Amino acid sequence: MSIISIGIDLINVKRFKKLIFRYGIKIPNKILSEKELYEYKNTNYKDKFLATRFTAKEAAAKAIGVGIYKKNFLKNCEIIHNIYGKPKLNIFGYAGIILKKLKTKKIFLSITDSSKYVQSVVILEK
Repeated sequence: MSIISIGIDLINVKRFKKLIFRYGIKIPNKILSEKELYEYKNTNYKDKFLATRFTAKEAAAKAIGVGIYKKNFLKNCEIIHNIYGKPKLNIFGYAGIILKKLKTKKIFLSITDSSKYVQSVVILEK
């Protein structure tokens, strides 16, 4: 197997705290898939939840080579976790088509966070 590309993103959690305060539910509605929106409504740490999802999706977009606002990318990319908490990307729609063209066999996602920052790395493997 060989690496096709890598994407990385880092964000300050405070940025999402301000966005939520200013725009309310409009921000999560733009960023999150239906499954993620359900999780978001049930979490106590909404700012960190959004920051985590956004950085992972931004890193994925960079790795795939598409813009996050192109053809509903943010809504067609979701982060789920296995029973051990390991994050995984589900990508469908337009970005899913591009992944097939790239002949992507595996997507690796790593997310790390602190009280101030969230960072995500996505690696696409052929």
